[in-house]
Amino acid sequence: MRFWRAAGCGLLMGVALSARADDLLSLYQEALRSDALFLSVRAETEAQRELLPQARAQLLPNLSWSGSQSKKTTEQVSQSTWGTQRSENDYDSHNYVLSLRQPLFRVHNFALYRQSRAQVSSADAALENAVQEVAVRVGTAYFDVLLAQSELDVNQAQQDACRAQLNYAQKAFVAGAGTRTDIDEAQSRLDLTRAQAMELEYRLEYARDALQSIVARPLTPLAPLNSDRLQLLRPDPERLEDWIQMAESVNPHLKALKANVDAAEQEVWKARAGHFPTVDLVAQRSRSDSDYDTSIGSAYDTRMIGIQVNIPLFSGGYVNSTVRQARAMLEKQRQQQEAARREISLEVRKEFDAASQGVHWVRAYEQAVKSAEQTLFSTKKGFQAGTRNTLDILNAERDLAAARQDLNRGRYQYILARLKLLALVGRLDEVEMGHFNTWLKIRR
Repeated sequence: MRFWRAAGCGLLMGVALSARADDLLSLYQEALRSDALFLSVRAETEAQRELLPQARAQLLPNLSWSGSQSKKTTEQVSQSTWGTQRSENDYDSHNYVLSLRQPLFRVHNFALYRQSRAQVSSADAALENAVQEVAVRVGTAYFDVLLAQSELDVNQAQQDACRAQLNYAQKAFVAGAGTRTDIDEAQSRLDLTRAQAMELEYRLEYARDALQSIVARPLTPLAPLNSDRLQLLRPDPERLEDWIQMAESVNPHLKALKANVDAAEQEVWKARAGHFPTVDLVAQRSRSDSDYDTSIGSAYDTRMIGIQVNIPLFSGGYVNSTVRQARAMLEKQRQQQEAARREISLEVRKEFDAASQGVHWVRAYEQAVKSAEQTLFSTKKGFQAGTRNTLDILNAERDLAAARQDLNRGRYQYILARLKLLALVGRLDEVEMGHFNTWLKIRR
């Protein structure tokens, strides 16, 4: 089967690449170096940071130099009493200009600088949010693999039990102590668990592919969950309102949207700048030699310093239109920020409840597994005593498998709820990922 071939190749490459299994922390660190989505956000952030020096340059002096050197020929034709007179002059012409312009009052440039600071803040917050998303994506993919593997293990144990029961029923039938119905029931349950195994194998393969796409390399066997190390603790602080308040103040996505609102406000000022005058300090030094045919052989050295004022009077309504447009975009950014705030508050409530209730769910599932194991043990004893049949044992095996699957899902849902809750408040960093990593069985 394709799954087993892929699993075998992955195992061999894992042995060649590493002496120990991949764990959550190491894969998270690799994802920060190789995940394409994160690297694209980081590159975009670096590009956005260049907006600030570009805007600052608009407030600083602008110094330029221009020059020209040419060889000219002038032919002069004139009329006199002696007829038409022609003369021709060949001469070199030189022209050099050094100009300095210092903006003194430009509302557009000032707004542009403030806007660029907001845009850089937005980009930094987006990068911070991308780091949180990498941690969530790696964690989700990692525990999806562990969950799929655990369900496949449960299924394999169920198949072994069905085979043992089928073998027992066949021997009992041959010895005259069993019925054909017992054999058919055991065979039917075995066929069903085999069919379920095919689906579980596909889910495991897909989960591994999803994790491999993040770290961009084949995986070694993953470090499994150590249930003895799993800490079933309620979120700290224990009040939901405290988590919502933290999220609204430090959530990276909300910080980025807040900076976008600030940038949109400065866009309004940039549009309004069309109504304001501009004032520049201008200084110039120029030198020309034989610049025109009327100044052949003459040199000029000119110095100029002054204030240049430009007052806009009428632009056909263009400025008013851009102001209205900028205000509409500002309102859009504000509404997007509010919508995100409400959505994140809802997400915090969801993950907080899942992490809080997950403690009780996992403990209840642990008790359910113990009860199902005891029920199976009692059913087997009853079968030996003649008070139970093969179907009762198979049903007890099925109930135990379902209880174990519920326990596994409950544990992973609890872990992911804590992981996502920390990400919503911007606290899912390498230290926290290392804390989650201590819950795994890591081979040293």
